[in-house]
Amino acid sequence: MGTISTLKYPPARRSDHVDVYESAKHGQVQVPDPYEWLEHKSDETDEWIEAQATLTNDFLIGFKDRENLAKDFTAAYNFEKFSVPSQKGDGRWYWSFNSGLDPHAVIRRTVGTEIPDFSRPDLVKDEEFFDPNLLSDDKTAALQSTRFSGDGKYFAYAVSRSGSDFATIYVRSTDSPFRKDVEGSAPDFKAGQLSDEIRFVKFSGITWSPDSKGFFYARYPDRASHGNATDDKAGTETEEDKWHKLYYHRLGTEQSEDIIVYEDLNNPEYMFSIATTYDDKYLMLTISKDTARKYKTYIADLTAGQPIGKDLEWIKFEDKFESEWAYIVNTGTRFFFLTNKDAPRHRIVSVDIADPTFTSIELLPEDKDASLEDATVFANDHIALTYSRNVQSEVYIYKLEGDDTPTPRLTQLERVAGDWVGTISVYGTRLREQPRVGVVLSGFTSPGIAGMYDATRPVGQRWKTVREHVVKGLQPEEFISEQVWFTSKDGTKVPMFVVRHRDTPLDGTAPAFQYGYGGFSISLPPRFSSAWLTFAKRYRAIIASVNLRGGAEFGEEWHEAGMKDKKMNVFNDFIAASQWLVQNNYAAKGKVIINGGSNGGLLVGACVNIADEGTFGAAIAEVGVLDMLKFHKFTIGKAWTGDFGNPSEPADFDYIYPYSPLHNVPKDKILPPVMLMTADHDDRVVPLHSFKFAAELQHSRPDNPHPLLIRIERKTGHGAGKSTEMIINDQVDRYGFAAHALSLKYYDD
Repeated sequence: MGTISTLKYPPARRSDHVDVYESAKHGQVQVPDPYEWLEHKSDETDEWIEAQATLTNDFLIGFKDRENLAKDFTAAYNFEKFSVPSQKGDGRWYWSFNSGLDPHAVIRRTVGTEIPDFSRPDLVKDEEFFDPNLLSDDKTAALQSTRFSGDGKYFAYAVSRSGSDFATIYVRSTDSPFRKDVEGSAPDFKAGQLSDEIRFVKFSGITWSPDSKGFFYARYPDRASHGNATDDKAGTETEEDKWHKLYYHRLGTEQSEDIIVYEDLNNPEYMFSIATTYDDKYLMLTISKDTARKYKTYIADLTAGQPIGKDLEWIKFEDKFESEWAYIVNTGTRFFFLTNKDAPRHRIVSVDIADPTFTSIELLPEDKDASLEDATVFANDHIALTYSRNVQSEVYIYKLEGDDTPTPRLTQLERVAGDWVGTISVYGTRLREQPRVGVVLSGFTSPGIAGMYDATRPVGQRWKTVREHVVKGLQPEEFISEQVWFTSKDGTKVPMFVVRHRDTPLDGTAPAFQYGYGGFSISLPPRFSSAWLTFAKRYRAIIASVNLRGGAEFGEEWHEAGMKDKKMNVFNDFIAASQWLVQNNYAAKGKVIINGGSNGGLLVGACVNIADEGTFGAAIAEVGVLDMLKFHKFTIGKAWTGDFGNPSEPADFDYIYPYSPLHNVPKDKILPPVMLMTADHDDRVVPLHSFKFAAELQHSRPDNPHPLLIRIERKTGHGAGKSTEMIINDQVDRYGFAAHALSLKYYDD
């Protein structure tokens, strides 16, 4: 294990830079920022990065079990992965597929229009349609989003390079697959591709117009620093994202001719998204000012002969940032929404948008014990509703009746997979009349059972398994999962899932790997992780996934209990979870490893500073928000003020500053082994957060007996779009660091 005698931290100059903030309690407050220079690209910054990379790499490759762990993670990840088939406008069925260790999943499709029956693979007639592994030689280009045109003739796809949130949209005919030829040669990227090239796309979907002659998208202004579309220069900037605009692009024209559909010149931080209704008669515009689930919602009637453009007449259905109105379906002017208006856990209502009062009719009231998370329409009048009850999914099928009358109603038909304990995901299509929806069952010990719910069959016989993931490198039945509840510092009961190998004793000797997020109304439902199970098996470790306040596990009230001035609740929950594991003999004292990414990286950084010495055995903070006084000044950070508050506001400064990881590194206690993980093309949470925190940790605790390191990955971003090789290398370093730092015993049986 590395100690101060073996780890020599690279020197980092401390400047006299000081920032001044306004405090509601103390007036002007001067805050030193000695590593402000690490926010800027320079020779000095590059030298520091290289020195840190060398130090961390030397530590990681010195791990005696590294080769075995790499083989274990590779074997565990090497299983077929696929999505539920979805029928598109050309009648064919499409799905993603990875044979095991392919860098990226490919898109396959049926040759004809028959539903593929994977129980008889010899009868499935399919072909490869699009291979993203051919987009770049080093596999760092990836599909960010895709959308087929309504008529099925075109495939639009957004390509991100090196993990940046920026992407370029291309279009190709569905008659021209992008794949290797029969001799195995890679195709010309432009073969079969239309001339369209749409750049600077960020935080945007692709929405085709009803006539399939063009699509809507959102983008930021041009940036010369990005170079050409095939370069990977996007993702390294830190400038604030401003002036999101919504455009319409007509196929075959230059991007410079694209039509602005919506912009707000008075609010540079606003972001826009658009969708068409199932009947293709309306446009739905959603306007957000931050990450809160409270949007403005506008509707435009496309049947009124309005040309697409800035002069569209919008029905301002919701003109304040007060609630969410998620469109489900409509029949004429009668719309059906999933909303949190007067319902923190959501309900379903109907509104006739022709009525200027927008009076709503409640079809399904809020369930006080379960959160309504999703509603998927299919078979014209069927709706699949997904609930989360105590962080476990329940799916019910309802029939919509009287949808063209003033008194519509929902009638429950049945529950899908009622005996499943875990997560259930429903996948619909853009075809309202499609009688089938995909349903995937998954959990901590199950990588996924893909099925189909078919409304053409009798009730009670509609659910059928289509395909099941089989993990060759692991035996999921060897593992046990359970849900436990613990009491946080303020008396709140908080749930946590615990997973262990059947040979792991509950005698207080096991290490534990504890994961959390706790923010932005994001839930952590049961999910399969081959890395978690591998670590649990090889080190007889406990895996703990904590459902902290700040998430959406119990609706908006649970979220609000962990945001802004209540953020300390999240950290206290996480610390209490570690204490519970030790007190109840699930884990050994000093062997609880904590981990989280993005907002979860903030969680880890804050808890390392706050918790009593010895609470944690190790800490791994991935792509974390760690400078809480400046996060809103970089890229999309301003949008996070809805959850964190705004440190430029005096009242908010007073509750943010005391927990900001960068500004609260303790100098009087021993810190556990810490590894920060970041990436050079992360333009979501820019790497300067981790740079500055690493420098401060190493300066404040130069004599810490445990390593304080930073891992800086190249040619990748916030996490999306990583190749399989990158994912496995990431796993080896993350779990290897913990095992190495704590000298954990490796079990090879």
